[in-house]
Formats: sequence, C-alpha cells, structure tokens
Amino acid sequence: MKKIFIIFALLMFTFSNAFAAGEVNNVLYTGQNLFGIEKSDKAQIKELLNNLNKYSNEHNIAALKEFYAKDYISYDGFNHSAFFAAIEETFKLYPDISYKSKIKSVNIFGDWAAAELIDTTISKKQTATQAVINNQPVSNKEIEGTMESICHYVVYLKKVSNKWQIYSDNIITEETAIKYGKATEIDMEVLSPLIVKGGEEYCISLNVENKPKGAIVLASLTREEIKYPPAAPSDIFRKLPKDGSLERVVTANKKGVNEYSLASVGITEISLNEEKTAINYEMSGVAFLMKRVNVYANRNAINEQYLNKTLKKDL
Repeated sequence: MKKIFIIFALLMFTFSNAFAAGEVNNVLYTGQNLFGIEKSDKAQIKELLNNLNKYSNEHNIAALKEFYAKDYISYDGFNHSAFFAAIEETFKLYPDISYKSKIKSVNIFGDWAAAELIDTTISKKQTATQAVINNQPVSNKEIEGTMESICHYVVYLKKVSNKWQIYSDNIITEETAIKYGKATEIDMEVLSPLIVKGGEEYCISLNVENKPKGAIVLASLTREEIKYPPAAPSDIFRKLPKDGSLERVVTANKKGVNEYSLASVGITEISLNEEKTAINYEMSGVAFLMKRVNVYANRNAINEQYLNKTLKKDL
C-alpha cells in the first residue's frame, strides 16, 4: 500500500472533503492460526500485508496506522505524521480509490524482514470542473476522468514483542497517469531516467499518439522534488509538435532528494460560434503524467589514497 503518488496529485488539485475513519477492532493479525498454533514469521508478514491492502481499500486510516512504527520514516524522508497526512488527503481527493497489491517476495533476517511488492492503484470516478493553462481558466464544464498508478517498492519490517511493524520503505519505480475527457482516449507516455546523480542534467520526454484531428495540444514538462507539502509546479505550456514528441532537459537537485518528472497536457478543440463570426476554444481533455526519478547525492565513502595503493599492488 504505497500512496506517495498523492504528492504528485496534490500538485494538480485542491479539495476540502471531510473524512471519517472506521473503528479498529484489533483484527490486524493474530500471530496464530485457527488451531492456536503460532504462525511462521513469513506467514504473519504476508497476513499483515494482505490486511494492509484490505484496510487501504476500506479507507480506514486508524487501522492502517497500527501497521506502522511511530518512528517510521520512508526513503523519501516522510515520517509517520507526513505519510499519513498524505494518505488521508488521498482518500479525500479520490473517494473511490482502490488498491491491488502483489507480494513478490518476503525475506526474514532475524527480527528484521524485507518484502517486495507491486501495487496498482485505480480511481475511475473523477471530474475536473476547471482546466487552467497559463494561469487562465479554459473551461468550466465538468470533464470526467480516471487515475491509475503502479508502484514497485520494498517494505522493511521489524519484530518487537512478537509483533511485526513497518519501519521504512523504498520505492524503486512509480508511475501515475490522471486523464480527463478526450485525454482518456489518447496514448501518451512520459520518459525519464530511473536514477540520476544530483546536480546532473537529464532529459524528460513526452510522447503523444493518436491525438484528435484539428485539436490543439499544449504540454509542459517539469520536475518537482518529492516533499510534503508539495510546491505547485510552474512552467509554460508549449504547442506539441506534429510528431507528438516534446523534450526538455532539466537539472536534478543537489540535495539527493528524489524527484518526479511531470508532464501536463491540455487538449483544446476549435469551433466557430453559431453566427460564424468568432472562434471558440474549448478544453476537451486534460492529462497529468508522472514518473519517479531517484536521485543520489555525492558521498565520501571511499579512501581514494588507500584505493589507489591497492590498485597499484594488484597491477
């Protein structure tokens, strides 16, 4: 149950719905089977992860908190409070959001464990009431849309007093697509490196296929650091070239903070008014695409003098 993609979603939308968590009935996991026999550690962890997915689909914040240690911190630097603040906002923003989680592996190392998972997150009942390009509202008409995210990550757990809890997690890959209106009918993809060195340049690419004939497609490409609360992205929109590809070279931050490559796409259809005296521009589709870029900073972990001496001996 990895929901950090909400940081990307929060870059695009605001909301104010209230949320009430359900009650917790101490059924997260028992550590025993129906016959009172102690379950293996691997079985307990799998049960924990399955229940984690169950309560995620129930949007039960209070129950989910029981799975995480109070001193939990993610590899992105999110502590327990920030992580659950982001999750709560996820549930508000996407009331119908659902999760599918596949456990790839579970490995035990004494009182520690690592579990590899792939999560798919879907929301099919979204509406955008106002699209904005270059800070100007384009359409006030409601546009229906969808959201889909896939995340490959590792969860780290620790056993304390015979109870397993999540202490950290590390996201390997993460992609999210939010599409509205005509954008849901169009194939589009954002490309960027999986990992980059802090301070170095990298390329973000957007590829759009089968775009509507006669429509104007505008797009922007940018990068944003993964943090909470997120900063609103600011970038000018450009007309998409005829070949449907747009590229931009950006520079990764030097702090070692992981980033998102972001693509915003607006589809505008052109028509004449009834009197045929003026041209109408109407937003018929909007899309926001994200791909994670893991950034690593320079670390002085090597004694260069010792290394050089060792290499000379080997030669």
